[in-house]
Amino acid sequence: MSMPANPITRRLALPGWSVLRFSLTVVAGVLLVAAIVTGALVVFWVGIPFAVGVLLAIRVWANSQRRIIGEQLGVQIPAPYRTRPRTRIDQQALLLVREAATWRDVSWLAIDATLGFLVNLLYLGVFGVAVYYLVQPLLLVTVFHSAPIPVVNDFGFYDFDTPAKTLMLVPLALACGAAWWRWGELFLRWYSHLGVLLLGPTAKALLTARVSELRLARDETADHAAAELRRIERDLHDGAQARIAALSLTLGMAEELLEHGSPDKAAALVGEARQACSDALEEIRQLVRGIHPPVLADRGFTGALQAMALDHPLPVSVVDRLGDKLPQPLEAAAYFATNEVLTNITKHAEATQVQVIVGRVGHRVVIEVRDDGRGGADIAPGGGLDGVRRRLAAFDGTFDVSSPEGGPTVVTMGIPAATAVRGADHPAEAA
Repeated sequence: MSMPANPITRRLALPGWSVLRFSLTVVAGVLLVAAIVTGALVVFWVGIPFAVGVLLAIRVWANSQRRIIGEQLGVQIPAPYRTRPRTRIDQQALLLVREAATWRDVSWLAIDATLGFLVNLLYLGVFGVAVYYLVQPLLLVTVFHSAPIPVVNDFGFYDFDTPAKTLMLVPLALACGAAWWRWGELFLRWYSHLGVLLLGPTAKALLTARVSELRLARDETADHAAAELRRIERDLHDGAQARIAALSLTLGMAEELLEHGSPDKAAALVGEARQACSDALEEIRQLVRGIHPPVLADRGFTGALQAMALDHPLPVSVVDRLGDKLPQPLEAAAYFATNEVLTNITKHAEATQVQVIVGRVGHRVVIEVRDDGRGGADIAPGGGLDGVRRRLAAFDGTFDVSSPEGGPTVVTMGIPAATAVRGADHPAEAA
């Protein structure tokens, strides 16, 4: 569930969200009291199991807050916790206590149990006053018109105890309603942003996670490069090198035949050698094309995609919204990644048509590949799509797959390309 995008619908839905947040502040108060009590019992050791349970319960509560606040603000708040090893309960308690995210959760717990309670109470109170005093005259005329004791609004200086008198409170209701409509959402969003500051990971945690991601991407890139070198070495050894060795033997035999006065047989062997030389050259060309396709240098990235689309067994349309010349390493990575996605569609998607959209969002090149196949695609470890993800990770790229059962499937690849050259010599036309 997420907040509606329409401003009017969103404001009307906020009271329900505030009721949910208000109930969580009550839970926060209970957990805060439990944390204080178990903290006092820890010195007697008997409180350690209870402390672990309370801290884990606080984490569950904090994760629910992350989800609700994230849905309200339209952001994602990742959990900043480290993985807990399976150890003795006293060691787990020590790890929980030493983790900075635990104390940030406890801080937000104390804030939400006090300030959050008041914030949501004030918001719901203003909303309730607006609704109550707007409908009260109607209720007195209809539902409570025959009640022996009418509803009394005793303000101390005057009793608004008749339908006519309660009409005098309508301006108050309208003022509260206007304040709720104008400032209520801003008030709740301000408080939610305060929660993001404490519930989200710190800058140090984000930096650590980013370093880990880059280290993993570097290792995967090194492994991929080593595997690619082994493939090239194997292809050269088993293909071109073997053909050239056979060519050398054939020419040697032809030389011997010429020395022994058999020019016809030597000419036949020279013809075979010529054919073997042509085959070896073709294999080398194919190998070079796999390393860096010449079409990329000749026609640019989108031009290469259009050439790829012409050779594809399915109807593929290419929409070029880029108009830039990309750096060569990024160009090659994007080309091979797109080629792998198209190959995966041919093998598994059962599609009838494919569309490739290339564009730019900020400083990122975004490639969308859409097909009308059966869907159900996922990034399985070791699979083709996982290989594309790893290839793009070397360039700090992203790889997302949206593929519900029954289709359609949309693969989105994003690659930072701030260094792309504007006004290239090979602009591709939209297909």
